[in-house]
Amino acid sequence: MLGQAHAGLQNLKRGSMSDAAPPPRDDTDSPGRRLSRRSLLVGGGVIGAAAVAGGVAYGVNASRKPQSSAAATAGASTAAIIISNGRVWTGDPTTFAEAVAINASGTIIAVGTEAEVRKLNGPKTQAIDAKGGTVMPGIHDAHQHTMSGGEGLYYPTLENAVLTVGELQQKVQAILDKQGDDRPDNWLVVVDWNPAGLTDAVAHRKYLDALRTTRPIFLRGSDFHNGWANMRALEIAGLTNDTPSPDGGVIVKDADGPTGLLKDAAQWIVGGQAPPLTEAQQREASEDAFAFLAGVGITSIMDAAGPAARANSFAELTDSGVAKQRISVASGVDKAQIDAADETLAEMNAVREQFKDHPRVKVRTAKVFMDGVSEYPAQTAAMLDPYLDADGKPTDRRGELYVSEADFTKIATRLDKEGWQIHTHSIGDHAVRASLDGFEAAQKANGGARNRHTVTHVQFCSEQDVPRFAQNQVIANMQMQWASPFSFTLASLEPYVGPDRHRRMYPLGSIAKTGAQVSGSSDWPVDKLNPWNQVRTAVDRKGTFSETGGALYPEQGISLNDSLLMHTAGSAYQLFQDDITGTIAVGKQADLVVLDRDLFGVPIAEVSGATVNYTLIDGQVVHDISTQSGQRFINKASFASAASAAPVFQNALATVNRHSVCCGGTRHA
Repeated sequence: MLGQAHAGLQNLKRGSMSDAAPPPRDDTDSPGRRLSRRSLLVGGGVIGAAAVAGGVAYGVNASRKPQSSAAATAGASTAAIIISNGRVWTGDPTTFAEAVAINASGTIIAVGTEAEVRKLNGPKTQAIDAKGGTVMPGIHDAHQHTMSGGEGLYYPTLENAVLTVGELQQKVQAILDKQGDDRPDNWLVVVDWNPAGLTDAVAHRKYLDALRTTRPIFLRGSDFHNGWANMRALEIAGLTNDTPSPDGGVIVKDADGPTGLLKDAAQWIVGGQAPPLTEAQQREASEDAFAFLAGVGITSIMDAAGPAARANSFAELTDSGVAKQRISVASGVDKAQIDAADETLAEMNAVREQFKDHPRVKVRTAKVFMDGVSEYPAQTAAMLDPYLDADGKPTDRRGELYVSEADFTKIATRLDKEGWQIHTHSIGDHAVRASLDGFEAAQKANGGARNRHTVTHVQFCSEQDVPRFAQNQVIANMQMQWASPFSFTLASLEPYVGPDRHRRMYPLGSIAKTGAQVSGSSDWPVDKLNPWNQVRTAVDRKGTFSETGGALYPEQGISLNDSLLMHTAGSAYQLFQDDITGTIAVGKQADLVVLDRDLFGVPIAEVSGATVNYTLIDGQVVHDISTQSGQRFINKASFASAASAAPVFQNALATVNRHSVCCGGTRHA
């Protein structure tokens, strides 16, 4: 595990780069000091390496050990690309470098001082001037929903706003009036409705029925666990007072029948009736999504749960050049599939075999949805102790496990035996414990930890379960932008879990101190996609989401160096890419980013606003801020509100959402 192999995550007080004094930089602009500036061409090398000093290998399976910079320089000819004049964060907690050289096949051939790397400068070498910014490994987003993110950019958004019923009605009516077409079968789907932000009522169809329209309306909750429909939408879906709630979901009812509030799986009975995007729209959405990922510095992703066959779609996008990123596809496994384990595994194994030699797309992860979310009004996350009512008194609600302990242990043992990594959505402390129990049982049955099993989200974790991540070599994959005091962690949660559980929310610091492997991700489009705010919030527990100006239990924060490791080397380890990417070292592939600022030379609050000037994958420049397309990303703040911003990216950057995506009738997390 990274936590075992690297002291930076094992001991947060020792060897942290954020505490180390950076080496002096010579900012003179003489020809003898700085590489010549040539126009940048696409092609050449990429980042992906380990440490400069000591050749640190990240992850237990780091089979390709980087050479030293001197050895690489001695055996190399000339570089295709040299990046200089920046602070090179390699992943080593004690050493910064000054320059990186990349060859024509996208491999890093030198990391060190400008004088060392300059020896590889040739007549055709292309130079990237980092202009004093950070040069570092690209972000590995180890849990997102890429297709859903792209598709979601097409729908009107409520921007997760906190609204009264009247204000919400005004916004939805304005959308209806603008679109004009009032055919009774013409669905209006609106995204980014804040289920916890309706200030003066509980969602009910009567408020949507009062709008001037005959159209079916479906508001998709920004937590992806709540949906809100009007009567016309309920009628089309055939929901009546006699319709039973589905497994893993709730059709909320009152004396008059369904209220229009739909929880978890129930929302897709209605939302799934809306027509899908056309093939042309889906293609355009995918192109925009992958350009967006490159623009914010993401070089590898895991699409976190869909049918394994979705890998075919990703393969087509990579083979046609639309998607440059390395892509891992998690195959969703639900209760019905667990019951039919033989058939399920046969299908999954066939897809895994199909993609075993694909250069960009891999299928080796099984995703199991263990519970829901903890916030009011859903409260579907599985908790060890009951939720409280508004007066602080225990209720009879503890949420529920969507997969029982016995069923999860059974399928985990089967999957582990056949070499599958298991990735569980676990929000509540009961779900986290059930996941750890299942992993432990599987490892005992099959001869030890070997498949890098992962628990994602980990919003709540019993203190006695915190050490079990390290003990059982289980990865904690966390979305740290949520570890901030805002509506989802305060008004919609704190009264209902009580102060003791609330203090244990997102216990990253506690888990990391045990030596456990941790990794980072966004859960986009459930949340705003800004990996630099994720990096920042893991440190200060404020980020851009803080509504109080304060921090959410700052004792659970980690150092900047360790947060960067979490989002690069840590996630690369989870994605089985630590032998080729995740750090900057000789012999690794150059998946890297060049930022507009020195992350270690600015206040932590300014990390959130970092702009990516260049993104490289396998030595190819896939994002260049100086180009017309790259200009979209110069000012992230403007995309959230400015009318001049490209609409497709307005939605992506304005959304401030929450857990687990559910799209197209498939629950994700």
